[in-house]
Parts: sequence; C-alpha cells; structure tokens
Amino acid sequence: MIIFPAIDIIGGQCVRLVKGDYATAQKVAEDPLETAKQFEAAGAEWIHMVDLDGAKAGYPVNTEIYRNIAQNTHLKVEVGGGIRTLDTIRAYLELGIERVILGSAALKDPQLVADAVQQFGAEKIVVGIDAKNEMVAAEGWLETSGVHYIDLAKEMIRIGVTTFIFTDISKDGTLSGVNAEQLRKLAEATEGQCNIVASGGVHTIDDIVICRDLGLYGTIAGKSLYQGTIDLKEAIAAADTLKIRPMTIDDYDALYAIWTACGNGLNNLDDSREGIEKYLRRNPTTSFVAEDGGVIAGAVLCGHDGRRGYIQHMSVSPLYRRRGIGRRLLDAALAALKAEGINKTALVAFRKNALGNAFWESMGFGLREDLNYRDLALTEMVRFDPEY
Repeated sequence: MIIFPAIDIIGGQCVRLVKGDYATAQKVAEDPLETAKQFEAAGAEWIHMVDLDGAKAGYPVNTEIYRNIAQNTHLKVEVGGGIRTLDTIRAYLELGIERVILGSAALKDPQLVADAVQQFGAEKIVVGIDAKNEMVAAEGWLETSGVHYIDLAKEMIRIGVTTFIFTDISKDGTLSGVNAEQLRKLAEATEGQCNIVASGGVHTIDDIVICRDLGLYGTIAGKSLYQGTIDLKEAIAAADTLKIRPMTIDDYDALYAIWTACGNGLNNLDDSREGIEKYLRRNPTTSFVAEDGGVIAGAVLCGHDGRRGYIQHMSVSPLYRRRGIGRRLLDAALAALKAEGINKTALVAFRKNALGNAFWESMGFGLREDLNYRDLALTEMVRFDPEY
C-alpha cells in the first residue's frame, strides 16, 4: 500500500482544513518544495497535492508550485483542485505531473472523465469521491449532491476509471481515525475493479494498518504528519505488504493472465506452460513474482546463458501499477544475476514504446543498435555493471 503525504495549498501556503471548511485553514509548513523534499527523504515515492484556491474558483490557481515540485524532486505528483477541462489536464501532464484528480467534474461532467481516460489513459486520471453522510460533495465541498458515493464509483468504473480517492469529509483534518466502515463497503462493492485510496481522519499507525488490511491501494496522510502523530518512515514500513519471491511453475496461470492483460506479445511455444517450465529449470534462481496479500501483482522472467543475462518478460498487473513494483522486481532479478557472476543484462524492446523505454533507461539500461527483427522497429537495451 502506498502512503501519500499531502500538501494542500491556499494562497501559495501549505495549509490543512478541518472537515473541508476554508475558515479553518491553518498553515502547517513554511515552503511547499522543502516540505516535499522532506517527504522524499523519508522514503515517499508519491505526493498528494490539492489546489484549494482552484477547487473554489473552478480553475487552477497554484500551478507553479506543483510544477516546481514535479521538476525538482523525484516524487510522483498527483494534483487536484479546479481541474475542469481536457486542456487543463494536458497542461498539468506536460509539466511533469504524474496524474490528475477529477472531483466535481466526475459528478457534473462524466463525459469529461470518459474523454480524459480515453485520451490520456486510466493511469493518469484519478477520481476523487468526497462524501458527507455518504452523499457526494462537489465544488470544494461547498455543495452536497443526492448521489451515493458507491453509485458514483460504479458509474466511473463503467467509463474506465481505475483509481479513486475516497474522503469522508466529516473525518478530514480531524485526526479522529479513518472511516473503516465506508471504506470497507466501497472496497467490497468494487472488488477487483479499481484501486482505492483512503483520505480523511488518519491519526496513528493503527489507521495505516486498518487501510492496509482492507487491501487498499493507498492512504493519504496530512495533518497527522505535520502534528507528528505519524512518522512517515514508520507509516511507509507498516503499509508495505508486497513480497518479492522466486517464481515457480505453479504461478503460471496468474502470470499468463497478467501477460495477456498487459498485451504482451506471446507465442505458443516459449510462453506455454511447458515452455516456461523448461525456462525455469534452466534458470531456477533469477525469475521473480511480486505478491500482495496472496495476489500476484507482477513478475519478471529472467535468465542467462553463462555470459549475459536476458529478460524475457517484465509485467505488472494494470491494477498494481504506479507502486514501484517493476523497479523492485528488476532489482531482485539483477541482484540474482550478479550473484551468479553475470554483469551484463539485455532485453529487446519496441522503439515506439517511449514510456516503457524510459523505465528501462531509468534503471540503467542503454539503447543499442536497431535489430530490424521481423520488420519491427526493435532495439536492444543493455545494462552493464562494471563493478561486478
């Protein structure tokens, strides 16, 4: 489970509200960028940010702050507040924002959400569902609708949304504990269909454990971090349910389902159960799966010929992306190769897959010459570790 430290902005200042009431705004930190860097130093990979001025105005107000953090830290930034158009979404993504949060737009303009998912991809769009007495609120929580929060989630899933942030407004900023019952109901009603992030009321590590045990994707912590009732490092450690373990042939059905969901190119011989079983017999220690609560979330199939390592498949289930799972799988595979004296590892990648290739490059792989394999624009990516 991911811990999302939160920074809310009013007038360029880091603030927290109580129950969404702007009159309760209290400054909690001096500088947004320095605060974000402190979160990063504590081990955070993501940061949750809300433009409270934008939420009230209906358009972005504090954009420069979010750009500054996205471009001057390694944090993945998600931003909400005042995002009402595709142009605004595009502008944020072009600034380096990892994903945007649509709140009021989900309630009032579901077509915008559908268009955003289609144009930018579900991994870039989050729907924020904020509720008072289980009914969805909008416009910076200044208006309450007659739409039940679970009904809105189901409608958004139908149009392609895969990630939600659920906030019980009565809990937000109160340090009174998460609304476990409403979170449980949402998780059960949407099981296997989406990622859920809990927001509102987080007070102690017990709240982190509750959300973790509910199988949630993430938990947002705001006031608890600023007031010191939660230590961010401890929260990240408590939230980590992911286990990286060696792959076995018993994992095959789950692996095949992930490969299919990811659109991997498969062939009947090498990627059959028999083919993978032979592969694992040849290389029994260098392939791994990521398991979260008994569910296989991703896998790396990796082997070597005694001179060079090679990666045949590396996939993360669509519902488990943006959690750093691919990085942890690859770290495990490369460490296993190094233990066997292999210091060069390669894979073949589509040149047109800019997002995937950016990941490999971030892990130290470099592009090599064009292979022209089967008339496809492929290229070899090689990582060399001279210290081994």
